[in-house]
Amino acid sequence: MFPTAPRGTHRAPGRAVIDYRGLSAPVGRGVGGAAVIGAVSATAVLTSGAAATAQAPAAPAVGTVRGIAPSVTPSLAPGVAPAKKQSQFTSVKLRLGARGAAVSHLQERLNAHGSSLKVDGVFGSATLRAVRSQQSRAGIAVDGVVGPMTWGTLTGGTSTAPSTSHSQPKLRVGSRGSAVSTLQKQLNASGASLRVDGVFGPATTSAVRALQSAAGIAVDAVVGPRTWSAIGSNVRIPADSGSRDEGRTPVSGTTVRGQAIIDAARTQLGARYHWGGQTPSTGYDCSGLVHYAYNQAGMNLPRKTAKGYAFGGRVISQSEAQPGDLVAFTGNNYGHMGIYVGNGRIIDASSSRQRVVERSLWNAPHVFVTYR
Repeated sequence: MFPTAPRGTHRAPGRAVIDYRGLSAPVGRGVGGAAVIGAVSATAVLTSGAAATAQAPAAPAVGTVRGIAPSVTPSLAPGVAPAKKQSQFTSVKLRLGARGAAVSHLQERLNAHGSSLKVDGVFGSATLRAVRSQQSRAGIAVDGVVGPMTWGTLTGGTSTAPSTSHSQPKLRVGSRGSAVSTLQKQLNASGASLRVDGVFGPATTSAVRALQSAAGIAVDAVVGPRTWSAIGSNVRIPADSGSRDEGRTPVSGTTVRGQAIIDAARTQLGARYHWGGQTPSTGYDCSGLVHYAYNQAGMNLPRKTAKGYAFGGRVISQSEAQPGDLVAFTGNNYGHMGIYVGNGRIIDASSSRQRVVERSLWNAPHVFVTYR
């Protein structure tokens, strides 16, 4: 009789790690709260075991030791999700507050693209930031909602690059020449009213941004392949986008009183941050503070988002900016703004500090906007 080998352990040194790569879907929670394991069932496991037994070689001759064949598991390249797992989740639209296995899959894909998220199946603020960063890198609308376009950038299942000719040059603020004239003519055909002068100035910049916003692509005022493709489509520029060359009249026929705006904003220093807020009693978000300060200074400024205020005014250079003008931060699709005080300082309702503050401008992409 052969001596029985001591039973080994399946655990390697260090912390235990469960490898779910062989499953077609991660362990998650269904609608009713019960645990769900993808498409792998006990029947499938038993069936595969039986098949392995049926295919085993005949019993060895007496006097030989029967070997144990190692199990073979198909390997996956790092960061590549099984096709069945992708198709199971990529048709699901996800947004802030979503939970479940689809969110876990989203977090895995974001981590494969450079994020460092806890895969917990909860679409919280960290996942939202990672989604917005991915959308920005991919050049698609930065809205924090995971739909077909965003899934495509994460799985490779959908191409986000437009099929367009590369003959058009990349244009941006300051460009000049016949290509800019062509751009201006095409923007006019899409609803702008520009002077065709071959100069990529503030009015052309506003028109490009308005078209990019209407097309749902990255709003960066840089005319590359995606923007050229949008210009050649049926996308229309909204009439109130600021894409006209006639110049802007002051809101409600008043003049912008810069110091009065700053004084009104300073009375709210320390007020709490509240998303959507626009009064001392509710608190403020960034655009709510702009609405409050401008209206307190005698301007009947309608309530808009930060992006709406950025597009509603006229983009100017920093050297032209005066106290009371606005500073719009272009990240997250124009997601934040403040009131310019002068000398490189602004007053804004800060979500990170959770209150209204006066501080120096920081190193993030921004533009100056005026209603003068």
